[in-house]
Amino acid sequence: MRKNMPLIDTHVHIDYYSSPHQIAKSYEQNKIYTFFVTNLPEVFEKLHYDFQSYKYVRICLGYHPQVCSEFPLDKQLFRKCALHTKYIGEVGLDFKNEHVDIINKQIDAFEFITTPEFNTNKIYSIHSKHTEDIILEILKKNKVKHAILHWYTGKLSTLDKLVNEGYYFSLNPKMTTSQNALKRIERIPPQRILFETDGPFIKYNNELILPNHIQKAYNDFELIIPNFQEIVFQNFRRLLLERDLKNESRM
Repeated sequence: MRKNMPLIDTHVHIDYYSSPHQIAKSYEQNKIYTFFVTNLPEVFEKLHYDFQSYKYVRICLGYHPQVCSEFPLDKQLFRKCALHTKYIGEVGLDFKNEHVDIINKQIDAFEFITTPEFNTNKIYSIHSKHTEDIILEILKKNKVKHAILHWYTGKLSTLDKLVNEGYYFSLNPKMTTSQNALKRIERIPPQRILFETDGPFIKYNNELILPNHIQKAYNDFELIIPNFQEIVFQNFRRLLLERDLKNESRM
């Protein structure tokens, strides 16, 4: 592993921490390149000004499928917010225990969010629980180029198809404790692997996961994937370059 290789965290719910600004400052001070995902455009609109001066932190414009039944997507606001970011997440589909009307609303929202109006030069962080086939279908239909499958738990056959489309997969420490998750980790080519904490929704050694745990988590992954830290950094760098970013030192 190269000395001083930067750390990456591609999926953090910063607004769910009790002290979000303190956590954000820790990411910035530790020079961890980080995507703060949001669940609603309204949350993005509220937060993105708070962190716009940060070098290592980016706020993602999101609409989580699990909020669909309570908060209809404000398409006008989403369109407005999309002008201020190159990152979209958390978005996707999740049909568990949902009525057909909500399922249809989720599909309508995800199709809207992934249209060419928004997907040019943007990176998506995608929730695909038990919906990986329709996720793939919509991504292909809308010709989405740059996507990260967050905490992928779907079929291995669909994983292979997502890999063939050039998409990435973000792995978190919780996945190392599950045999099913380990099967998926083994299936993902090294050049498609990224890292996430999904903080604060997972724990690390029975503690709320924080930025100061991330290096330790990387070290744990080294036991499964040699040179994990370098692999993640090089993949992250490539993803930014694939998105036609001219200077990889900027996010």
